[in-house]
Amino acid sequence: RIQRPMERLKNRVEHVDIENYEPDRAEYEIREVQIVADRFEESMERIRQVVHMMKDRVNFVKELWPLCSFFFIPPMEYDEKTVRKRWKEDSPLVMAELADVIEGIDDFSIENQEKVVMAWVESKGYKLGDVMNAFRLALVGIGKGPGMFDITAFLGKEETLRRLRRAIKAIPAGV
Repeated sequence: RIQRPMERLKNRVEHVDIENYEPDRAEYEIREVQIVADRFEESMERIRQVVHMMKDRVNFVKELWPLCSFFFIPPMEYDEKTVRKRWKEDSPLVMAELADVIEGIDDFSIENQEKVVMAWVESKGYKLGDVMNAFRLALVGIGKGPGMFDITAFLGKEETLRRLRRAIKAIPAGV
């Protein structure tokens, strides 16, 4: 799949008729090719980041997608066993509060997120495990994955909030 865009670009470049090519059109084509190449490189860099985060959790390349797809595709369903074990009666309320905390974070670096969220958990007197397990379930859909702040930094603030709010609506309290 990854090679298709690059093959199309190569094909376009190889079949350019320089003799009958308009300068403005050529400039447009070059910009378009550069945009696609840049997007491809950005995608490859994101894939490298995920592989780096997950390399200790897999033995074979074929195991990567089932364990890493959540980085690229938000969960559409939530693991029932994990929901029963990790989604408490107060989880929707706590996750809504957490969404408000995350909304207020300007520096979304791993270190700053962790500092802000941990301070909030401590100030509220919540059990860290309860909060982090419900948070992981909301973002990932299962009870496994790398560190939560690695995940949120990769997803970005807006996607983290979108997934968190979707889980609050989708998972019933105290299942």
